[in-house]
Amino acid sequence: MAGWLHWSAANMKKLTTTLFLSLALFATACGKGKAGEVIKLKDELCACKDKKCAEEVNKKLDAELEKFKTEPDEETTAKLMGAMIEAGECLAKFEKEGKSEK
Repeated sequence: MAGWLHWSAANMKKLTTTLFLSLALFATACGKGKAGEVIKLKDELCACKDKKCAEEVNKKLDAELEKFKTEPDEETTAKLMGAMIEAGECLAKFEKEGKSEK
């Protein structure tokens, strides 16, 4: 079976929780200019080579999302949603690698 099918329930719960919290923050987001910073941080997170880097960039991403105050327009919403999904996938990669190193 594919490796991603072997994730533990705890890892899936972490991923789901991270995505849920990101989407909850996203639901209160605003501003077209803010999407660019979120996308930049997503790219930075996905470029990380280790879990420590990914966790540090994820903290920056969370802080950036907390700056949003009102709901963005549809175009910005779509950009943010895509960025958050990709960021979640990148984080999941490091959770999976961290589990296999133990």
